[in-house]
Amino acid sequence: MLTFAYRARDSRGEPVDGTIEARTKSDALRALDREGKTVTDIQIGTRPIDADEIRIKHAAGSVRREEVISFAGQLAVMLETGVPLSDALDAFVKSARTSGLRKVTEVVAGRIHGGVPFSTAIEDFPKVFPNLMVSLMKASEASGKMGEMLARVSEYLAKERRTARQIKGALTYPMVMVGIAVVVTGFLVTWVLPKFARIYESREAGLPTLTKVLLQSSRFLIENWIAFISAIIGLAVGFVVFRMTPRGRRVIDTMKLKSPVIGPMFRLFYLTRATRTLGTLLASGVPLLDAVRIVRGVTENYNWFELWTRMEHSMTGGHTISEVVEDSWLIPPQVAQMISAGERTGRLPEVLERIARATESDLDEAVKNATQLIEPAMIVFMGITIGGIAIALLLPIFNVANIVAH
Repeated sequence: MLTFAYRARDSRGEPVDGTIEARTKSDALRALDREGKTVTDIQIGTRPIDADEIRIKHAAGSVRREEVISFAGQLAVMLETGVPLSDALDAFVKSARTSGLRKVTEVVAGRIHGGVPFSTAIEDFPKVFPNLMVSLMKASEASGKMGEMLARVSEYLAKERRTARQIKGALTYPMVMVGIAVVVTGFLVTWVLPKFARIYESREAGLPTLTKVLLQSSRFLIENWIAFISAIIGLAVGFVVFRMTPRGRRVIDTMKLKSPVIGPMFRLFYLTRATRTLGTLLASGVPLLDAVRIVRGVTENYNWFELWTRMEHSMTGGHTISEVVEDSWLIPPQVAQMISAGERTGRLPEVLERIARATESDLDEAVKNATQLIEPAMIVFMGITIGGIAIALLLPIFNVANIVAH
């Protein structure tokens, strides 16, 4: 029997709420109807229904991944020491530091008290608990090893967070440098250069070619700044729209993987994530076909999404994943051979986890190499951009004494 919390109106039209036990939601509705109650809202669990469900959804959206990692780790410790799941959730609610995760955990705890499985209780919050975690919890409910599985989830999410931060850190530096260059260049071209132009034009002085080019560019930007900004906005909107199309996703995601400097970094990033996720699911007892479908659902790169789709079709057609892996340019030949050997020997989960550890080390090296290449490139870029403008400003100054004397 499950417990349902409901909100309804009685025969006099007065609002009432409470809980009722039934096998299914339909049985609960029929029982309430026999009592003369018109149900306006009903859900599984003993928690009274919140009149402002939007507030709960907003709270779920504010939960950070670090909090979910801590949530899984703390629950794992409590469950492995013999604390019941419902008591562990209640304890976490009392100790939660942020209101977002506290509200979500209160809902989950209410559903657990109502007899709902943990995997079912968390799957309504995909922004907080990833699909992989829900699948692992379903596997743990069948095997009775929820504490061990939660520890695995915490470890997996922590590694994923670290890997994502590596990529973000490597890309943040060039983006910041380019942004600074654009701001400084705009300031020099639209404010500093026009002041110098008035000085020289008043003396009818001949200007160096580089200075003339910059002055003309400055006048053009000042006179047509509305069109210039509109063009930038149009390009940005066009890029976003193009990115949302299948062809756009394919082109952009392929460029990320084949770019000369950041390409190796992204290839190792997706390979590490793929092998780690698939290995974690298989080691937890999730069937291979279900694991492939889960990984495909959390794949961010279009090319990898297609690879998982081909794997699924190959398996449903009675073939192995090795046949697909060996023909894919996304998988290095040595990795494909290891996956093939693991599939033949029945040790695929172990092989995938070893590959993930090895590629994670390679990713660390790739991020370091990319950073070492990007830093001097940004210095050269800043030097050419800002230095070029500075030279254009300084060249006429060498003749300023002669200009003022005439």
